[in-house]
Amino acid sequence: MTRTPAAVRLRGPATGDRSPGLDRLTAMATRLLDVPIALATVLEPHRQRFLSSRGLPQPWASIGHTPLTHSFCQFVLGTGAPLVVSDARLHPLLRNSMAIPDLRLIAYAGYPLMAPDGTPLGAFCAGDTQPRQWDFDELLLLKDLAAIAATEIAAQVHADRLAEATRQIAEATRRAEEHEAFLEALLDSLDTGVAACDTDGRLVLFNRALRQALDDDADPKLTTQEWANRLRVLHPDGRPFSATEMPVVRALLGEHVRDVDNILVNESGRRRWFVSHGNQIRSRSGVLLGAVATAHDVTDRRLAERFRDTELAVHRVFATAGDTVEAAPEVLKAIAVTLDWVHAELWLADELTERLLPAGTWTSPDHPVPVHVPAGLARGEGLAGTAWDQDAPVWLADIGADPAPLSAATATRYRLRAALAVPVHGGDRAIGALTAFAATTEAQDASCIALMTGIAAQIGEFLQRRRAEDLLRQLARTQDEYIALAGHELRTPLTSMLAATALLLDTEPDTPVAEVQDLVDLISRKGGDMRAVIDDLLDLAALDSGHAELTPERLDLAVVVRAALDAVSGGAAGLGVTFHPVLPAELPVRGCPRRLRQLVDNLLSNAVKYSPGGGRVDVVLQHRAGVAQLRVTDSGIGIPDADHDHVFRRFYRSPEAVQLAIPGSGLGLALCSAITARHHGTIALDLAGGRGTTVVVRLPAC
Repeated sequence: MTRTPAAVRLRGPATGDRSPGLDRLTAMATRLLDVPIALATVLEPHRQRFLSSRGLPQPWASIGHTPLTHSFCQFVLGTGAPLVVSDARLHPLLRNSMAIPDLRLIAYAGYPLMAPDGTPLGAFCAGDTQPRQWDFDELLLLKDLAAIAATEIAAQVHADRLAEATRQIAEATRRAEEHEAFLEALLDSLDTGVAACDTDGRLVLFNRALRQALDDDADPKLTTQEWANRLRVLHPDGRPFSATEMPVVRALLGEHVRDVDNILVNESGRRRWFVSHGNQIRSRSGVLLGAVATAHDVTDRRLAERFRDTELAVHRVFATAGDTVEAAPEVLKAIAVTLDWVHAELWLADELTERLLPAGTWTSPDHPVPVHVPAGLARGEGLAGTAWDQDAPVWLADIGADPAPLSAATATRYRLRAALAVPVHGGDRAIGALTAFAATTEAQDASCIALMTGIAAQIGEFLQRRRAEDLLRQLARTQDEYIALAGHELRTPLTSMLAATALLLDTEPDTPVAEVQDLVDLISRKGGDMRAVIDDLLDLAALDSGHAELTPERLDLAVVVRAALDAVSGGAAGLGVTFHPVLPAELPVRGCPRRLRQLVDNLLSNAVKYSPGGGRVDVVLQHRAGVAQLRVTDSGIGIPDADHDHVFRRFYRSPEAVQLAIPGSGLGLALCSAITARHHGTIALDLAGGRGTTVVVRLPAC
């Protein structure tokens, strides 16, 4: 949650005219840093306002403020730390900000303006309309200018505070008869909660801040024990305060109460952290009048500490986890516990079906109702699907009041009141969503969104890193296979060709061609084998690298399969192999006709080739949940269980195929795998068992 700067809470720079001192500093920043834009800003509830600006386009320069959708400075105040960005269009927090198109703000460097007591006042920043690498000296200069600007603002705020105090004292003196009303208004203007009791320990006053925190008010009719039982005041470990532990009661009994940590819970169950102090109230003559206790809201500070610890814990989980499934429960638990929410989910996209699938869930053991998670979500469906589709955070402050994109019935069934979802990115696109749910209504909080967005970024980086590591392992394995197997597949026919050529060279020049025709045929045949291997290798390399051009179009996959069956059936029948197709009348997909025909041809020819004794081949094509699925099952020699993980690698040949001298280069299924991948599909063996082999291809259907 972005902290409200002191300059907004007080009179002075936040409500007065622009400051000449700040104008000189922003002008100096543009000149010394050679940037077109320099700003001194403060945040108000729904906008950022410029105490001074240089280089803003119209109408913003004249208006003097923008919505928070145009604010980079909110993130500086949200963390209390500098924000330095070379290109906001690439930054996960800033890429969707309207400051990029409307303010032409691309590069950004901003520092918080801090009062001497550490109170955030605003932000001082410089920006460029094009990408820019900020060097150390520039940032040091900007930091110094920000410090000077903070001093300027703090001085104005301090002067305004003194003026306001003087005005209030004069007003109170002049209007003594309005003293009680004025005192009540003054207390209600404080962000700090105030409670007071009389000499009997009965509560006589709650100020506005405390009434809002507790959704309750002081009632002088209640005894000390009665109001202590009614109010929900907890120790940090969750134990309720007894009457004698209440800070105002301890102060009434003469104790000087300082730094009492407590949690106030309102009617909706929302918790906020406070630090309380208390003292007796005595007249000028020393007569005991009662006691007062203050409650300082430290929720933001505590949350910031917990957020930092949570991000560190999540980092440790990802450092040791083997995969997302292993990491997800601990990550989701850390999020929910930190936010004091009850349920969290991680969803990742299945590229083939264009649906989100649950990768992990966590529900608080204290939540009274188990939360059911659907098997999948379409793009734009549900909370996670909406965040994934919009590629932006989605906050539901009160599902009961505004249930979309969740149904009120669902929220009621699982006792969920508020929710937040943020997209998970892989590279430059959303590949999933991270969601969390609360059992109470929750106002939108930028710090919660920032926490979830940061953890979602860690998840995306973890997935990308694991994928890169897998690719590196595959590359190393492929290189080894290529050296070992490609050499064999090329050397074997080459050896035969060289031997035949040597025999030809030993024959007499006038030897009739008919006598050496078998040698010529051998050279031709082996040369053809070499050419086939080389062509397949080049084709496979082009597909893997993306250099092979595909011409995707809408086509009927059933027509492609029928044509391939017609082409192979005649030759297969002579080998004792019969095809038994089960095909729909039509199954539209989007793909390259030539490559999909090559895929089907390879599968069917493999089924024939590896059924040397003849047999049955079942070819089943069907539409299943938005996916075109092709199953080719033969009754041939099969593949050993130990080799299932290797079947789609280059040059793989099963031991039985080698023993039976079945011809082939071992590149057919590797090509099938590459073609399927280029069509955003999957190919795999069906490991259900039985004799023979079943290959299953799944492609997105139209």
